[in-house]
Amino acid sequence: MFMSRRVTQFALLGITLSLTTTAASAGSYPAELEDDLIAVCEAIKSDSRLKLHRAVKETGLNMKNLHEGLVCNGQDMLTFAATHNASETAQHIARRVNASPRVLTAKR
Repeated sequence: MFMSRRVTQFALLGITLSLTTTAASAGSYPAELEDDLIAVCEAIKSDSRLKLHRAVKETGLNMKNLHEGLVCNGQDMLTFAATHNASETAQHIARRVNASPRVLTAKR
């Protein structure tokens, strides 16, 4: 009984350590990706669909994934575009992520 308890404790310790290292490595990402994501925010602000397309392509992600996770100055992509009067890029993003046009006017 003592031996099985010891094995269980070591197994739990091993699982805990492996989860901790996995969580620590999941939080980091390449520095190049950060520059690419900043370029996406700048492209949104510039109100140029071409710049936005190139910036999104450079990240290697699609528009829906970026819309779900990218934060520009504390705002999601659509709100950021609306805040900076970037109507062309806001409409383009809304079409690509299947957002209703109402979202563009409601998030002022």
